[in-house]
Amino acid sequence: MTPAGQYFYERAKRQLTALDAIVREVRRIDSNEYQRLRVGVLNGFSSRIIRQTIQEFTQNHPHVRLSLVTGTHEELFHTVSSGALDMVVNDQWRALSDQFINEELMDQPLYAMIGQSSPLASSGGLSVEDLQDVMCILVTPSEQREGEVAYWRDVMGIQSNFLFAENVDTACMNAEAGVGFYLCDRDMPHGDGTVLIPVARNGAQLTRKMFAFWPESSDSSLQWEFTQILHRIIE
Repeated sequence: MTPAGQYFYERAKRQLTALDAIVREVRRIDSNEYQRLRVGVLNGFSSRIIRQTIQEFTQNHPHVRLSLVTGTHEELFHTVSSGALDMVVNDQWRALSDQFINEELMDQPLYAMIGQSSPLASSGGLSVEDLQDVMCILVTPSEQREGEVAYWRDVMGIQSNFLFAENVDTACMNAEAGVGFYLCDRDMPHGDGTVLIPVARNGAQLTRKMFAFWPESSDSSLQWEFTQILHRIIE
C-alpha cells in the first residue's frame, strides 16, 4: 500500500467508527437511555481549557452525565485501560498504541511556579540548568515516584532533586513557601506569593505533547465530541 493509501485507510476507518458511534448515540437519545462520559485529566494541564470544554460540552449534551478526575500519567493510563474512565487527556509518556484512539491536542509549554522570595523570581525565563539546584516538586503517589522521576529526568531533562506532594494544592503551597518549583501550564491558578516563569531546554521552551486517548473498541461518539471542543478552544 502506498503512503497515501495507508493514510486514506486509517482516516476512513476512524470516520466510519465515529459514524457508527453517532448512530448508536442517536438511538440512545431517542429512547431516553442513560449516558455518561468519565474524563481523566493530567495534573497540571490547563484548567482554563478544561473548564471551557466542560461548559460547552454540557450545553451541547444536557442528557449526558459528565464526571472529571485528575491524576498522574500512570494513574490515568491504568484507569482508562481498566474501563473506569472513558477517555483521558494525558501526555505522551508511553509509545502510542493502536489499541487506543490517539488524538494529538497540543505541545503544552511548561512554566516553573516559584515563590516570590526566590532569587529566580525576577527572571524572565529559566533553563533546566538554572533550576538544577532547586527542588522540583512532583505530584505523585508513593508507588509511582520512581517512574515519575525517571520521566522528568530522562525524558524532560530536569536534573534537580525531587520533592513529592500528594496533590496540586500542596505542590503550589510548597512552591509559594520557597521549598522548590512546580512545573505546570501557564493557566495554573496561583496566588500573589508565586510567579510563573517559562522554562527552556536547549534554547527552546520546554513542552510536553498532549493527547486525548480512549480505547479503540469503545463507543466513541462522546469522546470525539469532547475532543473536537478541546481542539477549538486550544486553537
